[in-house]
Amino acid sequence: MSCTGTRTEVKRRWTPQGHRPVCRIKLGYEFTYLYAALAPKSGRLIALLLPDMSGDSFEIFFTYFEQQVDKLHRRRKTLLILDQASTHQHREKKSKVVIKYLPVASPELNCVERFFEELRKPLSNHIFKGINEVERFVCRVLKRWYLHPNLIIKLCLYPYMLYDKPK
Repeated sequence: MSCTGTRTEVKRRWTPQGHRPVCRIKLGYEFTYLYAALAPKSGRLIALLLPDMSGDSFEIFFTYFEQQVDKLHRRRKTLLILDQASTHQHREKKSKVVIKYLPVASPELNCVERFFEELRKPLSNHIFKGINEVERFVCRVLKRWYLHPNLIIKLCLYPYMLYDKPK
């Protein structure tokens, strides 16, 4: 899950040598949260913008994830790997989605963190008037990832994921 909003995130800028970069900023206090799951081997992405980072919002995303996975795979079980954030604790119920948790404090193992890092780049140094403008911009950025799944594969297919069980 990634948070973005109307507060300008200032990043590095190129300027001529000897000139200090000038950047307009906005201190905003409206936020939106992008919940995302991706399949590093196929490049598929399932994403949903929600208003907060709560257990209830995670349940909404999880239900949406189950519906999307069911459309894609029907009867097959699907593995969802999560970090151990308190909002990611899912109430166990009968599901085709198998949940496994990463070790605590190991973002380097979580491929979606790399995806969020890349997603934030086009959002930096922008001034947004309101949360609706932020959400529209995030959707435009996400469209690139939906249209080019090979970008997700290149970015997120970690070597440890290439292992297949022997038959």
